[in-house]
Amino acid sequence: MINKTIHILIICLIFIGCSEGDVLQNDIANFTASLEHCSNSDKNTFVFYKINPDANQSLSFGFTSTTFELTTAPEELQLTIDLNTSTNTLIYREFGATINGASYFCASVPPAGINITRELISTSGNAEVIYKNIKETDTDITYSRTITLKDITFNGDGISIRQELLELGNDEFTIAK
Repeated sequence: MINKTIHILIICLIFIGCSEGDVLQNDIANFTASLEHCSNSDKNTFVFYKINPDANQSLSFGFTSTTFELTTAPEELQLTIDLNTSTNTLIYREFGATINGASYFCASVPPAGINITRELISTSGNAEVIYKNIKETDTDITYSRTITLKDITFNGDGISIRQELLELGNDEFTIAK
């Protein structure tokens, strides 16, 4: 009887002692906001971002390219960008208060006093940018641009999250023929 009680106690302690680590309250893949973007053409840097104002979260994809342009489509209609921790980054952030995306991501100097409460940075993966001709007239062409992130690993503050597929979002633009 005592032996059985000790075994039950040990099993209970094992279950209590196990932890799955720090779990994000809001899933990274559940950003329903529209995809926004900006660039610094002088430095060949671009940022696509989404903000969830209800949870004070952002997901941003920043990269450097000498061939990318916001309002043109490449000839092959597909572009793949390898992620790293310095020039081509995917960053998940939680903030202490609501932020304005345009002033936070697009200003040469971000606003002061922004409190980042959690930050996870991609250490691997790639971004696939796919263009689709959705409307063509005699004078212009409208494209849809979809950014899909593949084989992403986020790291930060003892947290590691693996996401095999994450659609960052899409936008549309029109160019003259």
